[in-house]
Amino acid sequence: MAYRALYREFRPKTFKDVVGQAHITDILQNQIRTDHVAHAYLFCGSRGTGKTSTAKIFARALNCEHPEGGEPCNQCESCRRSMKDTCPDIQELDAASNNGVDSIRSLIEKAQYTPLELKKRVFIIDEAHMISSNAFNALLKTLEEPPAHVVFILATTEPQKIPATIISRCQRFDFHRFTVKDIETNLAHILEQRGVSAEEGVLTEIARSSEGAMRDALSLLDQCLSFSKETVTKKDVTDILGSMDQDFLFRAADSLIRLNAAESLQLLDDVVRSGKTLPVFCQNLASHFRCLLLAKTCGSCADLLECTSDSMELYLSQAKNASGSWLLSTMETLLKAEGDLRYFPSPRTLLETAFVRICHPETAVSLDTLETRIDLLEKQLTAMVLTPGQFTAPVPEPRQEPAKDPKPEPAPEAEPPAPTAEKPVRKEVPGPAAPTVTPDTGAEAVWNAVLMLLDRENPFERAYLGDAFPLKMEENKLTLGVSKDKEALYKTLTTGSHIQKINAMLEKVRPGSTVSIVLAETVPASEETEARLREEFGDRLIIED
Repeated sequence: MAYRALYREFRPKTFKDVVGQAHITDILQNQIRTDHVAHAYLFCGSRGTGKTSTAKIFARALNCEHPEGGEPCNQCESCRRSMKDTCPDIQELDAASNNGVDSIRSLIEKAQYTPLELKKRVFIIDEAHMISSNAFNALLKTLEEPPAHVVFILATTEPQKIPATIISRCQRFDFHRFTVKDIETNLAHILEQRGVSAEEGVLTEIARSSEGAMRDALSLLDQCLSFSKETVTKKDVTDILGSMDQDFLFRAADSLIRLNAAESLQLLDDVVRSGKTLPVFCQNLASHFRCLLLAKTCGSCADLLECTSDSMELYLSQAKNASGSWLLSTMETLLKAEGDLRYFPSPRTLLETAFVRICHPETAVSLDTLETRIDLLEKQLTAMVLTPGQFTAPVPEPRQEPAKDPKPEPAPEAEPPAPTAEKPVRKEVPGPAAPTVTPDTGAEAVWNAVLMLLDRENPFERAYLGDAFPLKMEENKLTLGVSKDKEALYKTLTTGSHIQKINAMLEKVRPGSTVSIVLAETVPASEETEARLREEFGDRLIIED
């Protein structure tokens, strides 16, 4: 007997064999049991979710002579005839190759005849969205009022392409993608029937790579069984998929997290030498960083990542070594590189550039990379925390006085008590003093005093304020401006804790004052420039806001 693919050999034969679609099979069983069967159905869903299989089971149940709770018995003469591909009363039409008016007209003519062998004549139209507009119009009247012995079942992966006039005449059922657990359970059942074992994690990897399609998972398992007849290994799966194993992805991610560009490029060279496909590797690595980002954001979320508890612990452990903003930026860089690989003549060079950019965030100029650089500086400062007694200011040696005539020594006094041992205190080197500010000081002088104070006390906050400029000082309110072409900086400064930090520095410079930040057209002239212009032009000078 000729070999049959797994997805054909293990196609479900009853509703209870259909995995993960109970919201549909329960309704169809109830309709058969109560004899409330509609004349047209629309089955929607992505590939490999059981649309055609369910349609065939439903067609067999409609014609079963002894249905059991809405299930076909698969034993009666009608069920045996229905299971044959040559049954004239259950016809499957591929709309991808029969999408014209002539094909639909032939189907309408067949629908007028009564069934030859069964009670109902069922037409299963697969890939129904491929039918042309004129063909849909030709089918419309028959679909609305078909003969009593006819049932239409339309299956499609793109329901948005089906005309609304067709959808309104059908009962629509949406098939869900299978979960990793559903696929893994079904694959384990099939391997048990075949007498084949699998290494731990193999079925999970197959289920995740199938993206919710049972047929894809069975096809991949079929290929793995061709490698080994007794045990399916992880190497079989990675070789067939052309993907990287999980340990290698953790090593690659670890080198990027440690910002080790040399090690990252060496690992990329290993991928190329092993013959793996770079787009697949980039996709795997981006998916790995997605798992790290979700682990960083949500904590333990094995159900969300559809992974084992051991893998979840590894993700959580590695995610602790990176900030959420860096993980997000890295994943975006990898996704962009993945999209560009298909158009780039040298994929390796593109990935090498992406790795170097990830390991050297200081080369990029954006708010995201600035935040990453600040995180790195904070880590470096934390690592440089001084222990008590280190780097204390040197004690100056006593100055040598010139020798003088000896004088009578005074009577010895009682020695003072020995001083208690004190920890050396680290002396701060004072920075430049902020300029003196009075109630009459202008906006520019006040702002310069604030910036000088920030340079000394909060240099990280000072980095955000390089493009802000003073506009005016009215009573106790300092107005700052940000150019309209830097709206992102304006939103950053006016939200969160930035405005509070600026007010705190302004309070030290000019007590009782507050700051306000607005969008401005251009940077105004300084007070010194304005004074020189007034001296030159006098009353003829007009300054417009």
